[in-house]
Amino acid sequence: MPAPHRLARVTLGTFGSWSPILKHGAALTGFALATLVLISPVGISGDVVPVVVADALVLAAAVFAIALPRTSLSPRWEIAIPLVTFVAVALLRTATGGQISPFGALIIIPVIWIASEQGVRHILIAVAGVLMIVALPFLVGIASVAVASDLVRLIFTPAVFAIAAVLINQIARVQHDRLLRVQQLVDERDQLVASLEQSTREAHRQKEQSLEANRLRDSVWDAITGHAIIGTDLDGRVNVWNRGAVSLLGYTSAEAIGRLAIADIHRPDAADETDDAGGGRLVGGAEATELRDWTYARKDGSEFPAHVSVSERFDEDGRSAGFIFVATDETEATELQRLKDEFTSLISHELRTPLSSILGYVELLRPEDEFDDPMTGQQLKYLDVVDRNARRLLQLVGDLLFTAQVGAGRFTIERVPTSITALVRAAADTAAPTAENGHVALDVVTPEKDVVVTVDPLRIGQALDNLLSNAVKFTPRGGAVTLTLESGPEETRVIVQDTGIGIPADELDRLAERFFRASTASQHAVKGVGLGLTITKAIATAHDGRIEIASTVGVGTTFTLVLPGASAAA
Repeated sequence: MPAPHRLARVTLGTFGSWSPILKHGAALTGFALATLVLISPVGISGDVVPVVVADALVLAAAVFAIALPRTSLSPRWEIAIPLVTFVAVALLRTATGGQISPFGALIIIPVIWIASEQGVRHILIAVAGVLMIVALPFLVGIASVAVASDLVRLIFTPAVFAIAAVLINQIARVQHDRLLRVQQLVDERDQLVASLEQSTREAHRQKEQSLEANRLRDSVWDAITGHAIIGTDLDGRVNVWNRGAVSLLGYTSAEAIGRLAIADIHRPDAADETDDAGGGRLVGGAEATELRDWTYARKDGSEFPAHVSVSERFDEDGRSAGFIFVATDETEATELQRLKDEFTSLISHELRTPLSSILGYVELLRPEDEFDDPMTGQQLKYLDVVDRNARRLLQLVGDLLFTAQVGAGRFTIERVPTSITALVRAAADTAAPTAENGHVALDVVTPEKDVVVTVDPLRIGQALDNLLSNAVKFTPRGGAVTLTLESGPEETRVIVQDTGIGIPADELDRLAERFFRASTASQHAVKGVGLGLTITKAIATAHDGRIEIASTVGVGTTFTLVLPGASAAA
């Protein structure tokens, strides 16, 4: 489509958009023809001086038309060119007979130029120019109103040109409006084209990014060989099977995708069929985004323990589309853990016998009244050191045996109705001497009524002792430890809050690991082996309870033992 300024050059209404010299070309041509007629032997004569002046004015206007675009003058000065042409036409017409001049038709050239410009004032200017040309012969005396036709000509000619000027101005205005609309349409088209080009470039860029992401995904996908990544639909039918799954389970992608269900690779007694999306349940009753330990069955029938991360998949509309299972072969880890537990149990048993013997002989060596040769004070002090350290080792051996039992699944509890209030107070009494020696204030807050829960009193007492002894041990001199018992209709909470050294937030999840000690404990040289919280968590879990931890370094720590169920006695 041609640009609007090109369209203007082929329509009357766009006459005003031409360059000045192009618009003045009609006047130059007309005066050139008039001059040729005057100097030709056709018998038309005229006054030479006005003709020469008229031609000079037209040529001067041409020079001005050429120079105007190259100057700093406003484009409004362009109106001077047709005005000068009016004067030139008036001189030529007057010099060649006035009203009878054959060159009066040249009036139309400046009239069209001026009338085609926007605004009513240009119509008035054009009409004024016509009046000047028509009246000039009468004003200079070369014509007079001798008959009625002269008067009619004097009036009718300007009137006709005035009508023509109005028509030309209206046509130009309509055409100008059309061109503005065309300009708007072209601008809109250009914007649309630019937008489409931008969209095309963006789509191409996104396509390249998508291809690159797919290439990266494929390379990462192919590189994962140590983990079985299995995707299923909502019915549990396999639709994703990576190279790790091929390696660990023995099925090829063709044998697994669309043919196997997730339950087919789980040991029958450890897997249930996957429910529909409404149930939100996974194999074995696991919820989405859960970590589970399952037993997987290979194609050849052999089994291996697997640590499985399960997460829900969603489609582009956000609706559940299935599940992703990421499984790791735990055979070596399980065997290593078993060996560690066996070793711990073996060493614990082997240490327990000599320690018991040492403690027995320590008791035999303690002085009695009938001894003829009693021990000195220094010897008794040494004997106390042996007794204290032997009992400490025996406690450590007991803890190791307990953790080994937990790891081997042999840890059992005997639940009986128990006063948790009494256990809390007993734990406080046990920790009181240590707290007093360390100048740590120990407060106990319990309900007025006795709180009874069905638990193993020995194990819960052990858990409370661990929590309270840790709180006292990790609280500096001048600090405080508060032991609070809260009872509700559904659960009982024992809260141990201290103003101690605190634990970094990134280490809270590791506190229940065997032999793990917080960095703050190491920095403050607080003694311990890192088994107390492991035992406490195992006891809470065995009672269907849990341990909650909140801590801020330098402010203190709060441990909460949560046990299900409670009843209050008067």
